[in-house]
Amino acid sequence: MNESQQYFLGFDGGATKTSGAVVNSSGEVLSEKTGGPSNFQILGISQASGNIVEVAKMVLKEGRLEFSDIAGIFLGLTGAGRESDQERMKKGFVEYLIQHGLPIPRVSVESDALAALEGAFPGKAGMILISGTGSILLAKDDNGKVMRTGGWGRFIGDEGSGYAIGKAGLTAYVKEYDGRGKKTAISELLSRNLGIQSPQSLVLKIYHENFDIASATRAVLEAAADEDEVAKSIIEDAADELMAHIRAGISMIGAEIPLALMGSVISHENLLVTKLTNLISQELPAVRICRPEKSAAAGAALLARRDTRAMKGATKI
Repeated sequence: MNESQQYFLGFDGGATKTSGAVVNSSGEVLSEKTGGPSNFQILGISQASGNIVEVAKMVLKEGRLEFSDIAGIFLGLTGAGRESDQERMKKGFVEYLIQHGLPIPRVSVESDALAALEGAFPGKAGMILISGTGSILLAKDDNGKVMRTGGWGRFIGDEGSGYAIGKAGLTAYVKEYDGRGKKTAISELLSRNLGIQSPQSLVLKIYHENFDIASATRAVLEAAADEDEVAKSIIEDAADELMAHIRAGISMIGAEIPLALMGSVISHENLLVTKLTNLISQELPAVRICRPEKSAAAGAALLARRDTRAMKGATKI
């Protein structure tokens, strides 16, 4: 092992999986692996930490490294947007490492969106618009300053997200049933895709079976693609809301910078992406839509490198 070389681990973790990556002092990605979920708000800190460590072991094995080679770790996690939650997860993760006899490098905890931003635009300015279950835009200027808009959660925000689209589709379904709304193909698609046979069965699923509201997004997108007027209106509203995120991001950053579309709703071709990209080209033609340069896990590892260098000489936790 080169004594002058340092290595840094980064993780992008959520409710369904955790991706991990290791980079060297030059920022070169040496290994990436994926394992179990690490949403500590759902699983608890101990189980989330355990899953992260298991991914770390896979990453280190492929990179022919040991835990003792790691100078810094960055955890980019769903549910880590608030400082109090970041500190709680950081403390619990360090305690887990201690309990299992593992070395304690510099540890940072932030949101998964920040890791995705750095992965998309490592060391340079750019914006990411995320629309998955929720929605948020992060923008980074040439000096590395990060600004955000959106991301306020499903009760007061997350406009243009899978949750918002799914909820609007379900509302259209019950309105049709009641005679308060227009007939829509969304109803048949909800029955076919999700087994929703009646509003009564939907109520049971939502309030007693932890039904995933965002899962109804697929029915709305399919109906809109088939020219269903109700569904098309929902998608148009979602595109307008996401466009508002982009306008706000550009206003904060003071320049039109590259944009990456991310998240389960807008990371692949569909009617919403088409409408959104058309709006961007018409209103903001200087904004270049591009693919992320690196993964969110690699972005987290690069942030571990940044944080460790920034804290060089400080006492480790």
